[in-house]
Amino acid sequence: MYADDTSILITAKNKAELKDKIKPVLASMIEWFSANGLVLNMEKTNIMRFTPINCLNTVFKIMYQNKLLTEINHTKFLGLELDKNINWKNHIQKIVPKLSSACYLIRRTSPLCNLTTLKMIYFAYFHSIMVSQPNG
Repeated sequence: MYADDTSILITAKNKAELKDKIKPVLASMIEWFSANGLVLNMEKTNIMRFTPINCLNTVFKIMYQNKLLTEINHTKFLGLELDKNINWKNHIQKIVPKLSSACYLIRRTSPLCNLTTLKMIYFAYFHSIMVSQPNG
């Protein structure tokens, strides 16, 4: 068995401190997973550093158990598209087509439905996109 979508947040003031903190955290995770009959797949383990947009973009490499952990620039987390600068551009690009379809549906059904039915359509479709992003 594997532990899917496990996330760990580590705070550090600089890269050196971050590197010092990552290895013991990974060791603790692997120990916990093993004790619970799970496996941490190092091939799928990534690192994403959240940094200000004006921060110098340098390569960050971490080796653990002879595996180079991949640094990624963006990821999907709890339905949100996050990037390393906590920019909403990718997330907005993902939901705009869904919201456009929801608007089209409401516009097309408005002459055929009363206000109560339109509100049900809105909350079932448009509002659900805005409140909780479905996976996919």
